Amino acid sequence: MTKHGSMVAKLGSLLEDPKGPNMDYTPRQLREAEQKVRILHEITRFVSSLLDVQLVLDAIVDLLVREFRLDTCSIRLLDPDGKLRIKSHRGLSEKFVREATSAPNNETYSGECFLTGRIVIVNDSEAMEKHQLKNRIVREDIRSFAVSPIKVEGETIGVLVTASRKRDYFHERFNDVIYTITNQIGIAINMSRLYEEIYQLNRRLEQKVRERTAELEQKTQQLIRAERLATIGDLSQRIAHELRNSLTVVGGFARRLYKKSREDDPNREYLLTMMEEVRVLEEKVSNIIKLANGEVTDG
Repeated sequence: MTKHGSMVAKLGSLLEDPKGPNMDYTPRQLREAEQKVRILHEITRFVSSLLDVQLVLDAIVDLLVREFRLDTCSIRLLDPDGKLRIKSHRGLSEKFVREATSAPNNETYSGECFLTGRIVIVNDSEAMEKHQLKNRIVREDIRSFAVSPIKVEGETIGVLVTASRKRDYFHERFNDVIYTITNQIGIAINMSRLYEEIYQLNRRLEQKVRERTAELEQKTQQLIRAERLATIGDLSQRIAHELRNSLTVVGGFARRLYKKSREDDPNREYLLTMMEEVRVLEEKVSNIIKLANGEVTDG
């Protein structure tokens, strides 16, 4: 069964009575069960409609604040450097967010929840056992809070912290509700990360395709230019040969006429100019032929 299939099955079982099918629900139990189904449905919808992990986290936090009427809520995830960091929150000061970053340890409730995998509920911050955190929490005007582990396939990846400015806000029934919700949050985060990995992979693949396409286009243009040059070279060589033949004939006649002309012939100077220009043209034609054959010329 897929994760979505198991999710549907879970949603269907939420309204079943563990004590028997004939056991009546109280109105409060019905409201809580309906709320649980609604939250799980919304989280699933976020994953399918929002491909960015951060957007999914922000949407989940906003949803929980609204549904449970929380004063503050935050999702903390374990980063590659081994520290828990607040990735999304509502109602917390920036100073608190900065100071909350730390490696999981039993000196903090978030660390204790992360390491033990158990929900921690404190309903009176004035009576906190971890006194080093008291000032920070009281400074945020938090009177009660619950810390719940976020797990993916049995491995804890972070914690969800829900808090209120009222004492005794989190009742025992909250454990079951938030446990189911944090499990779905873990699935949502995992799926969003997979979607993002696929998206980034597609982007890199598309970039490579664009690069290879541009490279292929460049090579194609180079090949076309080379073919054109080869065609022009072949054509110019044939034209040069024809020109050289004609120039040889013209030059030959000019030299013969020059030799037969008298010293006082007024056309003798023109014949000499013609012979010189034919010589220059023959030299240029020879250079063209050499270039067409791939030979290096001096000028």
